[in-house]
Amino acid sequence: MIWFGAGAGTIELLHYAVRLSHAWRASGRVAASHSAVRTRLSAVSLDMYIATEWTDGRRRLDMLLASIEVLAASLKQEVEKLNRLDTSDALYERTARRMVNPTLRRFTFDQHLRDECRVLVPLLEFCGRDLADSQGMETSEQLAVLAKIKAAIQSVHRG
Repeated sequence: MIWFGAGAGTIELLHYAVRLSHAWRASGRVAASHSAVRTRLSAVSLDMYIATEWTDGRRRLDMLLASIEVLAASLKQEVEKLNRLDTSDALYERTARRMVNPTLRRFTFDQHLRDECRVLVPLLEFCGRDLADSQGMETSEQLAVLAKIKAAIQSVHRG
């Protein structure tokens, strides 16, 4: 049941990730500085810092969602392999044990990525609202997609 819930939630996350990616690319607004060149907050205006967090955070979220997609496919394959094992086979227990540990490792890593998304989405929501309010940037479409991603992540977490 856990595997089914995780799979269904992942599919929903992927749907919103694609929509989010298109919405962000359409916005055309990119912060002037990049993570590698970022200076201290005290030397940069708050507006610039928030814009940088908005840009870097969206990139990070894209990467997290892509990683979750890859892990979901891998987990699905592993679960299918486990389900196909012959329980009457004398080597069943050893084979299953050998397969379960890497699967649990992937599942745990997937959970950590989802946890990072749970933290990152509220930050992006704040940055998007702030940029809309303080700089007049149009972020409503991105914020709507973020809300859907947040709901999808929470539904997987509860399921």
